[in-house]
Amino acid sequence: MKKILLFVWMLGLGFVAQAQDKKEDALEALRIAFISKQLELTPAEAEKFWPVYNKYQGDLRRMMQEHRDKKGSELDWEEKLLNMRKQYKPEFTKCISEQKFDRLIRAERTWGDMLRKELQRRREAGERPGMGRPPMVRPRQ
Repeated sequence: MKKILLFVWMLGLGFVAQAQDKKEDALEALRIAFISKQLELTPAEAEKFWPVYNKYQGDLRRMMQEHRDKKGSELDWEEKLLNMRKQYKPEFTKCISEQKFDRLIRAERTWGDMLRKELQRRREAGERPGMGRPPMVRPRQ
């Protein structure tokens, strides 16, 4: 009986993890669509842009995790983020203009603001995160 319960419990964990992956994939797809729309990428720009952006995002996630693990200050985080953006700017400007790079920085900030507002709205409404419809907050102009 214990083996059956353990099997059912582990199976349930697998379904929860799979559902979480689907939510993260859906959110990632929304972010990509949002950034693409904000930057108005041509097909040629998009082909060059997305590999650079994905590399940038990977480095950013690693840096963020290190920062969380070390419990660094907010000022240190802002400095690291600025330095990373300066480091990646030449790579980005090989595939998009400097104006589009500036729009990228604003689009990332707007995306984060939209997510925070949607999470706050859902908390105030008593909804569980990840439940219900996708974020519908309009970006700042």
